[in-house]
Amino acid sequence: SLHDALPIFEVDCHVQPYLVDVDHCQTIISCLDVNSKTGFAVVLKDSKLEFLIGTGSKVDVFRSQYPINRWRWLRIRMSLVGKTFTLNIQQLNRLAETAPAAEETTQNLSAPMSLGSNTLLFGAGMFENIDRQSSKPACFYNGRLDSPTFTATGPTRRIVAQYDFSRDISSDSIVDVSGNGRHGALVNAPTRAVIEYNWDGSQPDWTQATYGYGAIHFHEDDLDDAKWETNFSITIPSTARSGAYAVEVKCENGVSDMITFFVRPNQKSTARVALVLSTFTYLAYANERMFDESRSSAMTTPDGVSIANEHEYFKGLDRRPDLGLSAYDVHRDGSPTAFSSALRPILNLRPGYVHWALGRPREFSADLLMIGFLERSGIPYDTITDHCLHTKGQQATSQYTTMITSCHPEYHSLHTLDAFSGFAKAGGSLMYLGGNGFYWVADIDSARPHRLEVRKGDQGCRSVTFPAGERMHGLTGNLGGLWRSRGRAPNYLFGIGSCAFGTGKGKPYRANSQYARDPALAWVFNGINPDEPIGESGFGGGASGDEIDRLDFDLGTPTNTVMLGSSEQHDDSFGLFNEEQMFPMVNTLGSNCDRVRSDLTYYDTAGGGGVFAVGSINWYSSLAWDTYDNNVARMTDNVLREFVRRGKGHGQQLKEA
Repeated sequence: SLHDALPIFEVDCHVQPYLVDVDHCQTIISCLDVNSKTGFAVVLKDSKLEFLIGTGSKVDVFRSQYPINRWRWLRIRMSLVGKTFTLNIQQLNRLAETAPAAEETTQNLSAPMSLGSNTLLFGAGMFENIDRQSSKPACFYNGRLDSPTFTATGPTRRIVAQYDFSRDISSDSIVDVSGNGRHGALVNAPTRAVIEYNWDGSQPDWTQATYGYGAIHFHEDDLDDAKWETNFSITIPSTARSGAYAVEVKCENGVSDMITFFVRPNQKSTARVALVLSTFTYLAYANERMFDESRSSAMTTPDGVSIANEHEYFKGLDRRPDLGLSAYDVHRDGSPTAFSSALRPILNLRPGYVHWALGRPREFSADLLMIGFLERSGIPYDTITDHCLHTKGQQATSQYTTMITSCHPEYHSLHTLDAFSGFAKAGGSLMYLGGNGFYWVADIDSARPHRLEVRKGDQGCRSVTFPAGERMHGLTGNLGGLWRSRGRAPNYLFGIGSCAFGTGKGKPYRANSQYARDPALAWVFNGINPDEPIGESGFGGGASGDEIDRLDFDLGTPTNTVMLGSSEQHDDSFGLFNEEQMFPMVNTLGSNCDRVRSDLTYYDTAGGGGVFAVGSINWYSSLAWDTYDNNVARMTDNVLREFVRRGKGHGQQLKEA
C-alpha cells in the first residue's frame, strides 16, 4: 500500500495500449476501493483515459479527451495537491511520425484524495465499475506499462515507490528500486522481455541491453495457473510402469472426461527401449484456437481450412474461453502468446482426440497408437518425456539402447536436443517416427516446469510472429525461433528436416529399389514387397501426410545417409514451408515442387548405433490401420527389433586435438 504518501502525490508512467476500441474498462494502475471510496485508478475506456479519484465520500471521475492511438507510447503524469488534480498526457513521437499535442489540464476535486491503505495493482483493479467492488481482480488491461513511479511531497520530496521492470526479467517478481521495499508479484505470467518506449533497435537482446526493456505486457487472457481447488488426490503405486495414464471422471448424466497425466520410469525398470512423449509439443498446442477466424492466428492452407463445428473440442473451447491460450494463438489484443501452461484443463491432451481440421489423431492421441504397437510387440519399453530430458539430460536416457520419438516432436530446448545427440554419440539408436520434429526452440524454467515459453521470429511455418527485439526468451535469455536458424537443423542428427504441410489426404511411400534389394538393408524390408506402396492407408490417408520432412545435404544431412524411399507426389493441398524459399513464393505446391515430400532414411552413426527416420506426422496414423496389420507396422517392427538385437554401440571416441 501507498497510504503514507500524502499531502502532495504524483504518479509518472509510460503506457502502450494494445486494445483501444472497446467499451469495457481496462485498468492500468489502481489502488481504488470503491466501497470506502479511497485510492485512485487510471483506466482506459472507449479509446480515452479516465482517472478515478477517491475522496472518502465519493469517487470523482475525470475523462481525458486526449486521442489514444493503438501501439503508441504515452507518458502520463498526474499530481494531486489538496483539491487540485493536474494531468499531463503526451504521445511520444515514433521517429518522424507526428503526434497529437500534449494535453495538460487542471481539475478541481470535490475533496482532497483519500489514499487509503489499499493494495496497489498493475493491469487490473478490484472493481467492476465505480459503484461495484469486485472480490477478485477485474477490468484487465491489454497493453504495456513501463516502470511507474509514485512520489510524495511534504516538507521534502521523496519517492514512495519506483518500479524498474527491467530487473529480474526471468522471475515473477517486480522490484521497487526506491529503497522502500514495496516489491510486487506478477500473477498469470504477463509477458516480460518486451521493448519499451525508448528502445531503438541498437540491441535486440534484453540480456545484453542497458536500456529499452523496462516494460511488461499485460493481457486479460493471460493464464498461468487456473488455481482450481483440489477435489481428490491419487497415489501412484510404487510398482507402476511408466506411461500415459488418465483419471476418468463421470457426471451423473453419463458425460465423462479423461484427465491425462504421465508417470516416469520405475527405478526397477530394465527396459532398453524408450518412447519419448513430446510434452513440450503437447503444451505448445494446448487448447490451441487456430479455428478462430477472428484472430490473425487462424490456420490457413493452400486449399482452405474447414472447421468441424460439431467437433467436441471446438465446442468445448468455444464454451470456455477462460481455459487459456497456446503458443499458436494471439491474445485478444492481437499480440503473440509467449507462454503455455500445464496448470489448467487441456482439452486436446485426451485419448481419442481427433484434430478439428485434419480429421485424424494428432500429437498425444496419435502417440497412443505407438503405445498400442509397443504393447503388442512384447518388447519391454519405458515412456519418458521432454521434461525428463530437459531436467535430467543423459541421466534420463543412459539405460536405453533405442529411443523412439513421438509423431510430432516439434518443440525442444537445447537440453532436450543435447540429450538426443548425446544418446547417439554414446552408441544409442534413434527412430524418428514423425514429422516436423526438432523445429522450434522452446524453454522451461526447472522451478516452474508447467510453463513453456516459445517466441517465433519471422521464419518458419507459424501462426504468430514476435516483433523485432522480442525474440529472446524471457525465462532463459535464449534466442527463440527455428533450431535451423540456431545452427541445429534436425538434418544433422536425424538425417531429414521439415519442409512442407498439407491438410489433404496423405500419400504412400515408394521404396528406392537400389536399397530395397541391398542385402545390407534387407532387415528394413523383411516381409515387405518393395514394389508395393508403403503405407497406402491410414486415419489420414497415406503414411506421408500432415507435416513432412525430407533429406537435404545442404542443411546438414550426414553424407552416409541412405534414402530408403520417398513419398509419392503430393497434391496442391500441400505447400512448401516459407524458410525453404528465398525469392518470392513460386512453384511451392505439391504438384509442381519436388521438395514437397517425405523421405525414409537410415544412416550408421559414429557411436555404433543407427538413425532411422520417416519424415511424416501421419506415420502413426498408418501404423495402427487395420489393427496394425500393414507394411508401415512391419517396417517399424523390423527396425525396432534390429536395433534391440544390436544393443548399444561402442560410443564415440573423442579424438585428441
